[in-house]
Amino acid sequence: YSLRKLKTGTASVAVALTVLGAGFANQTEVKADNNNPVYVSNEAKLHDEIAELLEKNGEYLDKIEELEAKEKSSENV
Repeated sequence: YSLRKLKTGTASVAVALTVLGAGFANQTEVKADNNNPVYVSNEAKLHDEIAELLEKNGEYLDKIEELEAKEKSSENV
């Protein structure tokens, strides 16, 4: 529909709501429910745990490669 098909009053209300609605939408403010800071000690602890897990992961990947190599060598015999 175009504005010509609507009555003058309806069109002016639609235009006013569009202009005012844009103003209200810009005024919305968002805040977090929780503002709990992450302490450095917890962050360091998690960093250490991640490093340990990555090290274990590397060890397991090495073991898998060794087993696959043994399996290939036993198939060739």
